[in-house]
Amino acid sequence: MIVGSIVIREEELIKRLLAQQPAAEATLERLRMRFEGKSSFGAFAPIKNRSCGACKVTIAWARLQRAQMGTFITCANCARFLYIVAAE
Repeated sequence: MIVGSIVIREEELIKRLLAQQPAAEATLERLRMRFEGKSSFGAFAPIKNRSCGACKVTIAWARLQRAQMGTFITCANCARFLYIVAAE
């Protein structure tokens, strides 16, 4: 998923995710509980330099291409939903 600003509210990301992938609701709730209060990232993290913005693990090219096409992907390491911040 591509968003226009690095500062995006979690509520907006949740709305976009569930519109795109309604079956992700249970996964989303597990991630929110898992990461609540543990870091500056919750269930979502931006993709930065081809890596997860939260745990810094590199994202495989095929998965990165899916994100560039507008699909939320998950990090293979920390399981957060990842999104691309559009260049401004």
